[in-house]
Amino acid sequence: MQLPRYVHEVSIDELLVLFRALLHLFDIEAEERRLTFTEAAMYSLKPKVVDFDTVWVQLRPAIIDILNLKPMSNVHWHHKFSDVYDICVSIPTPLSERLYGEVKACIMQHVKEKRQQINEVDPDRLIQEYNKMWEVFHEGAIFIHRLFGYLNKQFVKQKRCTDLDNFAQYAAFLQIPDVKEIGCLALEIWKEELVKGILPQLVQFLLVSIDSDRKGNFPQEANVVSSVINSFVKMEETDFDVVPETGTKPKARESITAFYVESIEKPLLLDTETYYSTLAQRMLSELSCSQYMEQVIVLLEQEELRAKKYLHESSVSKIISLCQRVMIKAHKDKLHSVCHALITNEENKDLRNMYRLLKPIQAGLSVMVKEFEEYVKKKGLEAVSGLTGENVPQQFVENVLKVYNKFNDMKTVVFMEDGEFSSGLDKALQGVVNSKEFGQTVPKASERLARYTDSLLKKSTKGLSESDLETKLGNAIVIFRYIEDKDIFQKFYSKMLANRLIASTSVSMDAEEVMINKLKQACGYEFTSKLSRMFTDIGLSQELSSTFDKHIAEIKSSRPGTKFVPTQALVLQAGSWPLNAPQLSTNTNQQTALDVADFHLPYVLLPVIQEFETFYTGKHNGRKLTWLYNMSQGDVRLTYLDKQYVAQMYVYQMAAVLCFERRDAISVKDIGEEIGVSGDYLLKTLRTILDVSILTCDDQALTTDSIVRLNMSMTARRMKFRLQAPQVNKVVEKEQESVANTFQVTQDRKYYMECAIVRIMKTRKVLKHNALVTEIMDQTKGRFTPDVPFIKKSIEDLIEKMYIQRTDQNDEYQYLA
Repeated sequence: MQLPRYVHEVSIDELLVLFRALLHLFDIEAEERRLTFTEAAMYSLKPKVVDFDTVWVQLRPAIIDILNLKPMSNVHWHHKFSDVYDICVSIPTPLSERLYGEVKACIMQHVKEKRQQINEVDPDRLIQEYNKMWEVFHEGAIFIHRLFGYLNKQFVKQKRCTDLDNFAQYAAFLQIPDVKEIGCLALEIWKEELVKGILPQLVQFLLVSIDSDRKGNFPQEANVVSSVINSFVKMEETDFDVVPETGTKPKARESITAFYVESIEKPLLLDTETYYSTLAQRMLSELSCSQYMEQVIVLLEQEELRAKKYLHESSVSKIISLCQRVMIKAHKDKLHSVCHALITNEENKDLRNMYRLLKPIQAGLSVMVKEFEEYVKKKGLEAVSGLTGENVPQQFVENVLKVYNKFNDMKTVVFMEDGEFSSGLDKALQGVVNSKEFGQTVPKASERLARYTDSLLKKSTKGLSESDLETKLGNAIVIFRYIEDKDIFQKFYSKMLANRLIASTSVSMDAEEVMINKLKQACGYEFTSKLSRMFTDIGLSQELSSTFDKHIAEIKSSRPGTKFVPTQALVLQAGSWPLNAPQLSTNTNQQTALDVADFHLPYVLLPVIQEFETFYTGKHNGRKLTWLYNMSQGDVRLTYLDKQYVAQMYVYQMAAVLCFERRDAISVKDIGEEIGVSGDYLLKTLRTILDVSILTCDDQALTTDSIVRLNMSMTARRMKFRLQAPQVNKVVEKEQESVANTFQVTQDRKYYMECAIVRIMKTRKVLKHNALVTEIMDQTKGRFTPDVPFIKKSIEDLIEKMYIQRTDQNDEYQYLA
């Protein structure tokens, strides 16, 4: 087919319609494609003179047939499509406006006839008959819309434009002509001329049908009710190009559900509110609270399914919200009144129902969360109070874990991992873990947890596989997260880790690293940096000892008269290890330092110690070694007995025992002068030797004038045994008080606080006092919980040091570069 030379002004949309017309013209069944030259000429796109009356007489019956869904051949359809096109592009003047008016009048007449028919229908059959008419008319309107596609593109859209593009600034004041596309026009006429006339009867029948469904009398034709209700939405459709899949409901914009909302949704919501308000009052008077909650859940589920079955999707949430308001929110005080009893009795089923009901209500869970938090805290405090016995740390950890596991399961199963209940559980357990016993100023949780992990990681731990040990360490981290004074835990843990590493009593290095990695995940790299360096020192010391042994083997031949005792030295960084010479690892005591200040190293150890110092300083120039004799141990073989026992003892004990190498009895005072140890520490050292019967003393109370003798008839159950370290103070949980109040902890917190303030001010430059305090609390909560006076004191110190200064504004600070 040859395209015409005459082309009037067309838009892109019009060209698309013309292209579709061409596709329609040639998309004919094989037996209908035998077109003669004359017939082909009929489909010419060239504008021509059209006798409107003649064409309309043939076109009008086709419109009625299409609206009634009567069969039509493809050839006939394309002829009518061509007629519409010819009218729209006729010359000398297009007849689009006249065609639009005639089509409107035709549809109007058709709908009036349908209205006459529906008025004569039996009232009991109104919904069924209306639905049949609607389904036919709606589908016919879609076909009519397609038939007049060129009219919609060429006339309607141009008519509605009204130069809005050229006068955009006045668009709000320009009136858009009331011209609709043919499909929309047909539905509008249906709504105005037919539906509004029978709307009260339709709505009444629909409400009755839904009410019957609520009462269990399900309508026989539920799909008819749904179709009629959703027809109120389809009447407002504007997009006929997208056809919804069979069985799906139209997804309409809110702006085109106005008629649906006014006609059916509002009356239905009012009817629903009345129905469920009355029903809720009756159920509350007849049922227990537990039964009421179960019944409300069933009713809500049924109402949601009912809304989805009958109503447009936009109404489902409104229906559910209304039901929740009249059956739950209106009576939430009644539910809250039984909440305490349900949580106390741990009625999980009823609590889950209550949670499901109150969750969608604004602030509905506040009472439940508060009751849950208070109950968890109460049970937790009961579990950790009054602990007695030898293994209090283990009891503490296990009891807290029992409470945590129990209520964490409740939070998961009953409260569905709700964030509010998670927060409530955390607050409650934080209060339990950080609780202070009567007369205490510092919680005991830090020390107890550190001692618990120490017991797990020592070699004495029996019957634990690697997986069991990792599980228990993971449980310890659960409690660790709730500790506020994490820096105190760090002090205890680092001391106990140092003892394990130095004495080689760790169950395994892998287990130690697992624990440190868990702490790093909980608090960050900075928290565990010193602990990691302790591991590094042990590894380097092992390499150093191996090198030193080779060095000793090389020099032995050149020093035949010198005896080097086999030794393994651990070189530890002073800043990473919680050890201070010559103080004990178990406590910081100034008197003890004075007692051992003049200690004389046993002569058998001098050669190897001196050689190691020379060897180390030769490799690391500028470093200074300070020996921690209080942490140093050695094996002493007792050759004067029938059996050669081996006693593992500390250097101070070794020095005292070696005093008996040339004599069998000696006074305490002489021993002290010979080894350079005096005072109370000398007596405690000798008492540890007396306890294992290596030495004996006739005096009940050991004094400096007592005579100590070598026990020549000593026996022991084991051939190798260990002496206990002299204890300056007995290790009890009261040690927490001294650790927490030590100058070192206070100084560490002070430095950490000042660093945090400087980091914040360096980033923010200028900050108000309250904002600064808030950020400081956020940054320090991972290690300890500072009080406001401590924060203020740190700020004042930094002002004196000229890191920050006050500005002219009230309560404002500025960073000084």
